[in-house]
Amino acid sequence: MFGPMRVVGLGSLVICAAVGLAHADPDTVHPGPQGAPPVQAGEPVLSQQLDGRRAVRGCTVGDTCTAPGEVMKEIDVELFPRPGGSPWVDEHTSAPSRLEPGPVRTVVKPSELRPDQPWLDQLELPDLPVRWSQKLVDYLVFYKNDPRGRAIISGWLVDQGRYKDLITSYLRKAKLPQDLLYVAMIESSYDNTTLSSAGALGLWQFMPEGGKIYGLRQDRWVDERRDPFRSTIAQMDYFADLYQRFGDWHIALAAFNVGYGAMLRSIARYNTNDYYKLCEYENAVPWETCLYSPKVLATAIVGHNRALYGMDKLKVLPAESWEDVSVPTSMSLAVIARAAGVSENDVKRLNPHLRRGRTPPGEPGYVVRVPVGTKVEAQRRIVELQTEWDNYDAYVVAHGERFEDVATTFGISTSALRKLNGVEHESEITGGTVLVVPRISPEQRAKNQAKARSKLLGSGIDQKDGEALIVPVPDKDFIALGQQRVFYRVVTGDSLRTIAKAFGVSADQLKAWNGLDDDANLHPKMVLVAWVAPTFDADKHKIALLDDTQLVVVTRGSPEHLDLAESRTGRVRVEYVAQGKEKLSEIAKRYGMGSHDLARINRISYETVLAKGDKIIVYQVSDPSRSKRADEQWRKTPRARRGKVSGQRAQTTASAKRTADDDDGDDDDAADAKAAVTDDDQQPDSKSDSKADDKKAGDKKAGDKKAGDKKAGDKKADKKSEPEAKAKKSEPEAKKPEPEAKKSEPEAKARKSEPEAKAKKSEPEAKAKKSEPEAKAKKTAPEAKKAEPVTRPTQVD
Repeated sequence: MFGPMRVVGLGSLVICAAVGLAHADPDTVHPGPQGAPPVQAGEPVLSQQLDGRRAVRGCTVGDTCTAPGEVMKEIDVELFPRPGGSPWVDEHTSAPSRLEPGPVRTVVKPSELRPDQPWLDQLELPDLPVRWSQKLVDYLVFYKNDPRGRAIISGWLVDQGRYKDLITSYLRKAKLPQDLLYVAMIESSYDNTTLSSAGALGLWQFMPEGGKIYGLRQDRWVDERRDPFRSTIAQMDYFADLYQRFGDWHIALAAFNVGYGAMLRSIARYNTNDYYKLCEYENAVPWETCLYSPKVLATAIVGHNRALYGMDKLKVLPAESWEDVSVPTSMSLAVIARAAGVSENDVKRLNPHLRRGRTPPGEPGYVVRVPVGTKVEAQRRIVELQTEWDNYDAYVVAHGERFEDVATTFGISTSALRKLNGVEHESEITGGTVLVVPRISPEQRAKNQAKARSKLLGSGIDQKDGEALIVPVPDKDFIALGQQRVFYRVVTGDSLRTIAKAFGVSADQLKAWNGLDDDANLHPKMVLVAWVAPTFDADKHKIALLDDTQLVVVTRGSPEHLDLAESRTGRVRVEYVAQGKEKLSEIAKRYGMGSHDLARINRISYETVLAKGDKIIVYQVSDPSRSKRADEQWRKTPRARRGKVSGQRAQTTASAKRTADDDDGDDDDAADAKAAVTDDDQQPDSKSDSKADDKKAGDKKAGDKKAGDKKAGDKKADKKSEPEAKAKKSEPEAKKPEPEAKKSEPEAKARKSEPEAKAKKSEPEAKAKKSEPEAKAKKTAPEAKKAEPVTRPTQVD
């Protein structure tokens, strides 16, 4: 309903004593000791934005904004009112324009529009100006003759009793038409919990920005748009500003519905300020807005003619009344209700603006409403119930501080902290949020904070307590001159914009420093690097930074990064050199991996056949107890190979040897998920792939083999001479996969006798080398052991 504006200042207002509302009655002080000092909340002063109100009213707040001649006309009408007339009805009636084709018909009596309803001429009119229109008359007939209309309007009139005295008292004070009371009937049916799909809330359906303009507090703990008392005070200024701008209640009410900016645009576009004419033009005013003013007028007319409508016997709800009690600290409404000796629902009904079932933390003396007659007892009992509220403090959450960190710091479970603060999801808690927390000693708090920091660092991927947190960045050696490097851990609810605002940098800078995508979301456990001034004070900015002495900063995707990451899973990255033509699936099985895993690590096809001398990176298990992933790979590794870490440590990465277009990624996490679905190596028996591969190896013709080599990529086998190719396709070579697939039998015997195992191993290897003397010499047992040396690669824990 409001555009982006600023909000206003309102002087103190005093409720008329005639209203008799309990919250305005003076306190009764009895002689003798008092349970607590008397509280007189007084009239609230709303902190409003003057610039915003000026935008609404069209001139400075406090000025009449009217030409002297117009001021005199208003004084004349006030001093010398027309007999039987009302200044609201005919003050702004203007003569028809000479440019009109003919005089506009003026409807004097409503029966002219509905001759079948002569009773319309007997209606008493409200203090709002009435212009008879077909829509207005039809609404009046609907409320009288249609059972649905009678049910609707009678329900509204019953509910009106709750706030009628409150609203009309402020309308009188503001010298506004008292029948603006019926605007709340149309807006919310007098239900302060009504929330529209557009975000309008409360008795008067304030939009968030409009609420800010007129001084209504909106935060995690309080939303005063739902407060019938404060929102009514704010609405008086809004009504006055709209009338100051438009000078006619028909169009002012329409502007209240559609927004004053939209109404001004329509007036300028169609060059008329006649609300009813604007409703006749295409696309000038929304359809529902053309119904709005007649609907308000119709309900006001019914309210003035209850006997004629047969609704004078309705039992309306009693007026809401209350007394004010000041509470010393954040306190639940349940405790306040118990102190007042009433139900919690009664206190909640009188305080609908308290969103979390308790008063805001960190605000001693906050005023709460209790039922009339319970104030003195409530103040006395609150002191007696001190043990139930005195053990809590307010705590401001820092940017980057997790909800579980706060719970750990104050020695409370996350579920209990959620319940205490009315938190449904942790994304609600962002930097600057004020929480209610248990009161603990400074010593215990410091001890718990250290524990929270330890948990924070230990919550990294594959992280163990006491280990430094690995932080990959685009370039670990990058330096921003004259600035210091700090590290921030993303928590639930963070966004690039909120983090940048907290650090006082731009979102584009954070993107550049961290290599982030423009559109993607941030996620918990990400660690961002930022460059700030050397004098940057994290405590002052309420930002929780990581201790850089507990971090290992590496360049993202570098061998150092990958080595560290895999060491945390209990695996080592080594370089494997193919001894001949070897399928990727066969190599993968030797190390307990899936062919899809190995293909993704090396950024090649899982159907690749390596040529002799080709090098790939494999992950070998060094510590199966380190992670579930390592344990699973260990179980799939042939028993004879367990405990070995063979080969040279990988000096590079697969991605470094390929173009940027190969963006499959090196992450084995994603490979595990995909391989579980697509790779038969991940099945329990791990046999289907090898059988299929064996069959293909046996059935391939010379032409098929050449095509397969070409598909595999840049292979040395493609460059060999034809005789060499024919030699490679000899019968022993074609049968080479069979001993590999049936390796379990020699492995079982290897456990009985190492010499016997070596002898068994040399036999199939000798056959695979085509009976050449040199090949046989290379494949003796000692030399075979030398081909896969046991090494101790450097690992960084």
